[in-house]
Amino acid sequence: MDSLSALTSLLSVAAFEADPGGHITNGNSPFVQLLRRVPGDNWRDGVAAEDRALVDSFWNDLFIAPGGNREPIKFRIEGGDSTFSLQAQCVTSAGGHPVGAVGVIMADDEAGPHLAFETDPYTGLPERAAVLLQIENLAAADRNLAVAVVLLDEGDSSDDTRRKEAARQLLSALRPNDVVSASPDGSFLVCAADVTDVRPALHMAERIAGALSRSGIVARIGVSVRDHDAAPATLIREAEAGAYAASPGDVKFAD
Repeated sequence: MDSLSALTSLLSVAAFEADPGGHITNGNSPFVQLLRRVPGDNWRDGVAAEDRALVDSFWNDLFIAPGGNREPIKFRIEGGDSTFSLQAQCVTSAGGHPVGAVGVIMADDEAGPHLAFETDPYTGLPERAAVLLQIENLAAADRNLAVAVVLLDEGDSSDDTRRKEAARQLLSALRPNDVVSASPDGSFLVCAADVTDVRPALHMAERIAGALSRSGIVARIGVSVRDHDAAPATLIREAEAGAYAASPGDVKFAD
């Protein structure tokens, strides 16, 4: 197993934000950070030479024709045997000008069934099932974790541009190994590993709320924490209950 495969043995899906030049500005997994290498480097430099033209063409087309959905492409890493899938969406300004992209990189499991997660067509983030898998994996490994549910208000959840901006701000607020998904109803599900008590979980939620508020986005956020006992479904249900009970712009911890 190469180093990239080792990094993705638990976390097989990651979202990232990048500028039009391909420089990753926010990313939420160790292997996105590895692709990034050092801050400011173009992540495409880590792609195998024979796949680089395909990736470059895919990336450049995002900004030539920002609208519409694109089929994911597959590529390999320079010096490794692992295969990855890339899907991305262009982020535009209020005037419709391309300003960046959000994307998802998924590790292909060639030794077993491939977990082909869909992505939200408007934010580029993976679907909810990707985060559910991460929560289940962490729980099976008996690791502490925090779950947050982010509900955008009706105006923002129905505006595709605002949902894209919310996804961008969420990525900026999370740690490299946190995982976030988007749902068509304008909600987001976040999983943060190795969070042991209420205080760091609330700090995470407050970072999310602060990042969203800087873009004028109003959300209700619910949080729950697993301490080796709660089942994954219980954590999500508690976080959802907290979000629905919270006031707009506030964070509520599960009772």
